[in-house]
Amino acid sequence: MKTTKEQKIVTVHTKVDAPLDLVWKLWTTPEDIMKWNNASDEWHTPRAVNDLRTGGRFNSRMEARDGSHGFDFSGIYDKVILKERIEYTMDDGRKVTVLFSKTNGKTKITESFEPETTNSVELQHDGWQSILNNFKRYAEVKAAFANPPKITHQITPCLWFDNQAEEAVNFYVSVFKNSKIGRKSYFTKEGFEFHGQKEGTLMTVDFQINGQTFVALNGGPIFKFTEAISWQVFCDTQAEIDYYWEKLTADGGQESQCGWLKDKYGVSWQIVPSVLPKLLSDQSRAERVYKVLYPMKKIDIEKLKKA
Repeated sequence: MKTTKEQKIVTVHTKVDAPLDLVWKLWTTPEDIMKWNNASDEWHTPRAVNDLRTGGRFNSRMEARDGSHGFDFSGIYDKVILKERIEYTMDDGRKVTVLFSKTNGKTKITESFEPETTNSVELQHDGWQSILNNFKRYAEVKAAFANPPKITHQITPCLWFDNQAEEAVNFYVSVFKNSKIGRKSYFTKEGFEFHGQKEGTLMTVDFQINGQTFVALNGGPIFKFTEAISWQVFCDTQAEIDYYWEKLTADGGQESQCGWLKDKYGVSWQIVPSVLPKLLSDQSRAERVYKVLYPMKKIDIEKLKKA
């Protein structure tokens, strides 16, 4: 905390990982002020008005969420320099200065205010700093949405098994020739109260099918697979369709409609002719193709082509 020698000025500051233009907008727009202007989750700002100009008036109504108490944070602007400086006088006569500056790709905000005499300077400092920290979080989320970070790694599906992860991976690698098993990890004593697994028990197995990485997890019986998620296997020939259909429905797998099936672990697959999307996008024949497709379980490519 920085104050003058007589404790007449208190200063709080932060650096926001967001551009100055966005920071200024979020700081001064009433709709945004209502979303960040609280020191804790027990408080909120249900309404705000802001006439941002020299001589203009502002008011933010700050209230406890339980409705027990609240107050108006209000005053008049003494000076406004766009994206640089705001000075204002609160209704109780205290002065506040807010400075904005660019620094190493971030925006620095410095607030200096005259403390009131009812609460301790330390309490006031912490309250203003908490609000500033809340603004920082809000602004950085907004900045991330405005400029989403680039994904540098492949999105990897995670398959939750009860305790058959390694068995299932070995099965998939035996079915798909262009596949391989990667890293494995194991449960330790740490976290036993959460996972309930014996130390040394396999936790995850990484594996790849045709360049797509998956993770198989031994997570226990809490969650089950459903048809809401399935893996599409596009096939150029009927022989490929027959192969994957037979392999994936073996030993307790289940056939379904339109090329869908469940393997013996409950994972859903779609064994799809690679020509099917083209046939369905041809509006002159799509209706005939659908008529042939819907009654099928395993798909017959020639019947679709003749439709």
